[in-house]
Amino acid sequence: MLALVLAVPLAGISGRAAYAADLAPAGASIGGQSVAGMTREEVATVVADRAANTTVSITVDDRTIETSLAQAGGRVDAVALADALVDGADLAQSAAYAAVDQAAQAPAASVDAEAVAALAERIDAQVGAPAVNASIQPTAQGDAFEAVPGSNGRGVDLAALTGVVENAVTTLTSQTVELPLTDVAPAVTEDAAERAAANADALISPEVSLTGEGESITADAATRAAWVGTTAVDGELVPTLLEESVAAWVDQAAASLEVGPISGIDNVDAEGNLLEPARPAQAGLEVTNRDAVTDGIVAALEAHESYTGELATQEVAADTEQRVVSSGTDRFAYSAQAGEKWIDINLADSTITAYEGYEQVHGPNLMNHGGPGNETITGTYEVYLSYEKQDLGCSAGWSYCQRDVAWVTYWHGNYAIHSAPWARHFGVGADAGSHGCINLPEEEAHWYYDWAETGTTVVSHY
Repeated sequence: MLALVLAVPLAGISGRAAYAADLAPAGASIGGQSVAGMTREEVATVVADRAANTTVSITVDDRTIETSLAQAGGRVDAVALADALVDGADLAQSAAYAAVDQAAQAPAASVDAEAVAALAERIDAQVGAPAVNASIQPTAQGDAFEAVPGSNGRGVDLAALTGVVENAVTTLTSQTVELPLTDVAPAVTEDAAERAAANADALISPEVSLTGEGESITADAATRAAWVGTTAVDGELVPTLLEESVAAWVDQAAASLEVGPISGIDNVDAEGNLLEPARPAQAGLEVTNRDAVTDGIVAALEAHESYTGELATQEVAADTEQRVVSSGTDRFAYSAQAGEKWIDINLADSTITAYEGYEQVHGPNLMNHGGPGNETITGTYEVYLSYEKQDLGCSAGWSYCQRDVAWVTYWHGNYAIHSAPWARHFGVGADAGSHGCINLPEEEAHWYYDWAETGTTVVSHY
C-alpha cells in the first residue's frame, strides 16, 4: 500500500481558517464541493460519497475500461481525512497533513499497488498481449531441468496507470485518460530461469528410496523431477517441492505392498452345520505411515539430503463367512471312488485341495491361477509328468522365463502345479502373476509333488 505523502498539494481538497471548533474551516472543499462549516461526521459523509462516486476511465487503442476508484486501488479513510481538515490543516498547502491522520499516523489516502497491477492486467487482457515469463521444464530425459525463454508483451504502462489512480484519490475527482500500449518485459528473465533450473537440479539430486515387506522402491531422477514446481517471487523463480506429488508417489509405493484381506469360507448345510472348510482366511496388509514418509522425503530434499525410509505395515483382520451347500456328495466337483486321490482346483475361490474319496487330506490352500489373457483351463485331467526342478518358458515362443522352478507337477499340456517364489501373495486378487499354471508357496508345491502320483485326477472348475 502506497501512502500518498506527496510533494504536491491535494488539489481537490482544501481549507484555511475554521469558523468554530470541530467545524470545517471557511473555504474548505472536497472535490470542488464546499464543506465549510460542516461537522466532522458531515465532512466524512461527503468524503465517503465523493470516493464512492469517483471513477477511473482508461482508453487504450480506442477501447475504454472504466472502474470505480476502490477497484482501481484508491483507498480513502473518510473519517481520518475529515479529522485532518477539521483540525485546521491547510490542505491546499500540506499534502502530508492531508494524507496522514496526525493522531493515529494512519494513511488517510493511499494507493493499493496490487489493485493497480490487477487493473493493468485487466486492461492488457482486453487490448494488449501479456508478457510470457521465462520458466523451467524437465529435459528430454526428464532427469534434470532446463530454462525456457520468455517473451515480451504489450501493455499499459504501470507507472502511468498508478499516476492516474493517485490523481483520482488525491483530488477525489473522476479521471479520464488515454494511455498508450508499451513494451512489457517479462517479470522473470531467462537468466532467472537458468538460476532456477540449477536450483531445481540441486533440489532433486539426493536419492530417495523406501523399503517395506522385503521390497525396495526407489524414486529415479525423472520421478523426483515430477515433484518440483516453481513460484515467482520478485522476479525470481523459486523451485519448490509439490507435497501432493510426493504423497502420490508414496501412495503408489504403499499400494504395491498392500493387499486386502481374504475372507475365509466354510461350507455348511442348511442347518448351519460345518461340512468342510472351503477357503482359509488370510489377513490383509496396510501401510500405516504414508504421511510421515511424505514429510520425511520433503524435509530431506529441502535440506539437500538423501532419504531412506521404511513403509510400516500392519495386518488387516479377515473374517470367515458361511456358504450353504448340499450336504450330499453332489457338492463336490468330482465323483470319487472310496479312497481315490484327486485334486480340486477351485478357480472361483482361488484354492487347491487334496482329497482321498471325499475326505480332505490337505488344504484348502490359497493359490494363484491364470489372469485375463492367460486363463487356466477348466475340466477333468490327470497328472502325467513331474519335475523336481525345471526352467519354465525360456524358449522361443514364450513371453517369460523362470529358471529353476521347483516341484513342477503337470496335469494337462503345459498346465502344472508349481512353486512360485516370486509371488508375495496368494489367493483372490493375486492371480495376474500366473500364465495359467497353479502357483503355490514352495512348501505347498512340494507337498502336492510328493503326494500326487501319475494318473491322479485333477479337476479345474469355477
